[in-house]
Amino acid sequence: MTVQGLNDALCALWPELDRERTVDRVIAGDPNATVEAVAVCWMPYSETLLRAGALGANVVVAHEPTFYDHHEFRRQPGDPRLQEAAEKKARLIEEFGVAVIRCHDVWDAIGEIGVPFEWGRFLGLTEIVASRRYLNVYAVEPRPAVAWARALAARTAEAGQRTVEFYGDPDRLVRTIGVGTGCCSDALDLYDLGADLAVTVDDIARAWIIGEYCHDEGRPLVVVNHGVSEDGAMDSLARAVGDLLPGVPVHRIRQGASYREVTA
Repeated sequence: MTVQGLNDALCALWPELDRERTVDRVIAGDPNATVEAVAVCWMPYSETLLRAGALGANVVVAHEPTFYDHHEFRRQPGDPRLQEAAEKKARLIEEFGVAVIRCHDVWDAIGEIGVPFEWGRFLGLTEIVASRRYLNVYAVEPRPAVAWARALAARTAEAGQRTVEFYGDPDRLVRTIGVGTGCCSDALDLYDLGADLAVTVDDIARAWIIGEYCHDEGRPLVVVNHGVSEDGAMDSLARAVGDLLPGVPVHRIRQGASYREVTA
């Protein structure tokens, strides 16, 4: 199978995908190259691409952008510093001899094995009581909000995030927890869907907006790192790639938290 063929096969897994507007494309490299081995990751950092090459992979399937913007910054006008870095990275990718495929829109939206479902499973949540694209709400054992925040932090610690941000009333009883898909995890949407406690990510949770609202209204909110919330779903993506490429090596590069914890 060619690189373009793999991209097309991944896109076909979610028939509703808008192929004209999606970011799920061959981002870099030769689309006509034959896939010899694949590495699957959440974020295609330069060091990750180098590691993929060291594993023998000539294709990287990544969930997030390669070039610093959701729509791949180097193709658009923007800050010259980011443009320069993007061009430098493009040259490195050419030197590494890898192609990069992005699988974002499909894996955010696909049912049962996509990001929100895998994220819920990672957190130990099992009973979905409400769902819509990108969002799931789960029934849980009734506990005070801060107790659930601690339980969630115990899970995120396994992915490199030992603490979570908590807003709202710590004593409010929580019977439902809502989780979403990366930046599609707006807390207000999760509350509307029936969540007593919403779990969102640091890339969209602004302290002066949703943080202040939850502080004033007492609504429980947990904020986690974006990478922690999505990296686990790359396991199911790697399995899907393997199913599409029987006999082709598929390497899973785990990343977890997208920052390093530094303490005093």
